[in-house]
Amino acid sequence: MNRFVLFGILFRYFGARYLTWVAIAIAALTAIVSLIQTIELMRRVSTQQDEASDVSVIAMAFLNLPSVIELVLPFGLLAGSMMCFDAWNRSNEFVVTRGFGRSIWSVLSPAICAAALVGIAFISIINPIGSVTSRQYESMMNSIFGEGPQRLSVSADGLWLRDDHDDGRFIIHGDTLDVETANIMNPIIYAFSGEGDLGQRTKASMMRLTEAGWMLEDAVQWDTEGKRQEVGTLLLPTGLAALDLEQSSAPPNSIAIFSLPAFISLLESAGLPTVDHRLYLHKLLSLPFLMVGLAMLGARFTLTNMTRGRRVHLFTRGAVISVIVFLFGQLMYVLGMSMRLPPVLAAWAPAAMVILAGAILLARLDEA
Repeated sequence: MNRFVLFGILFRYFGARYLTWVAIAIAALTAIVSLIQTIELMRRVSTQQDEASDVSVIAMAFLNLPSVIELVLPFGLLAGSMMCFDAWNRSNEFVVTRGFGRSIWSVLSPAICAAALVGIAFISIINPIGSVTSRQYESMMNSIFGEGPQRLSVSADGLWLRDDHDDGRFIIHGDTLDVETANIMNPIIYAFSGEGDLGQRTKASMMRLTEAGWMLEDAVQWDTEGKRQEVGTLLLPTGLAALDLEQSSAPPNSIAIFSLPAFISLLESAGLPTVDHRLYLHKLLSLPFLMVGLAMLGARFTLTNMTRGRRVHLFTRGAVISVIVFLFGQLMYVLGMSMRLPPVLAAWAPAAMVILAGAILLARLDEA
């Protein structure tokens, strides 16, 4: 009977051991990085004499835990994989299992499934939690260190915003956007009908997004014939919400993955840049595949007689693999953010490279 079938006895045994090692590695790296960040935060807070007594550094460290887990996850999974496979080597479990005629894919199927499960668990559980805690963490950091509210300036000549509503569309040009108060300074609003015809042009000293619509102050309107009319206070319809503008300049990791696609569509309809958000979304979607690729690489460079009893070589190989994957991921991120590569390609390239390299190397090991 094939005990390596999905959820069979050996499948559950090896999968549980693999998850245990990975969990230990991720927890250890998370604790180390969190401790370093907490010490640095305590040092920075101590320089803020007025606020130091009111700040709970431990609470801030816990709020930042999901972000730390996201940072160390690939390194923790690779380290846990290599430690687990090294333990299999030392106990001869891998050799005995292979001796029964099992292919390396059959033996490693529990680890591969478990690695994918780690990635899925992160994007479905940790990421939504982290999207909430990261906003609270950033808010506390801003309040402690006196950083001003986030402002969005899309281009060198000011802000351009598109607002689709029931009666047509507004193209809004302004100097700056205060996302905290949803205010646009010195706006010029071009009104288009549903058929795309340009209608009135409105200029104001400031416009604020409220629940009822855009509230303009000191508004002046020009019709299609160029006739000028001073209006004063004016209320215009809108298809946006104040929260949409506030989140538009927020880091992508402060928005849960389940809300990202709809939010990206909203930003695109408003004419706001979405490169960072799309890059982050596809990076999250590719995470389970990256985890599988790292598990396969860890197996290839650990499940050989060469590394038995030589922990220094094992550590060196793990460090080299981690550095290569990290640098390649950063290179793809920079190329994606600079629009030299499509965001989808830049986000999926590290996972595709790692999983392809792992599959090729494991196939060669299986033939040996």
